[in-house]
Amino acid sequence: MSSKDVYNAYYEASYANPPSSNVEAIVTYFSDDFQSLDKDGNVVMTKEAYTGMAQLLFAAFKDFKYVRSDLREEGDSVIVSGHFEGTHTGDFDLSAMGMGVIPASGQKIIWPETSNEFKFDGDKIVSIKPVGDSGGMEAFFAVLGVKAPAA
Repeated sequence: MSSKDVYNAYYEASYANPPSSNVEAIVTYFSDDFQSLDKDGNVVMTKEAYTGMAQLLFAAFKDFKYVRSDLREEGDSVIVSGHFEGTHTGDFDLSAMGMGVIPASGQKIIWPETSNEFKFDGDKIVSIKPVGDSGGMEAFFAVLGVKAPAA
């Protein structure tokens, strides 16, 4: 199975019946030592933190999803481009990150297009890193009008 095939399986599993399917996909397809990285390669989240953030996102955005526009395999990596979108129907509790709670706005939010590198070791995703200046946590939170805490 190619890295692209594994990514596609992860993506399909994630959105089969969210939010529970998303958590199960992370458990299944992410390595135990998974790291979400910023554009400079600094660790932003572990597998546990990434799973927690996903749960918070699905609680705040019931129809939260990632819409892919491009997918290409490069060695042991897959470069995925697309955007997140969802309707802000629930409070987004970021108090664990020192960012407070963002009250539900009822607005559909479409984040800007980004590209991310998913790095693989066999059939496991070992890291996700923004490509160039196309995203990361700062850009993700900026759309919501909040500033991400310094690492």
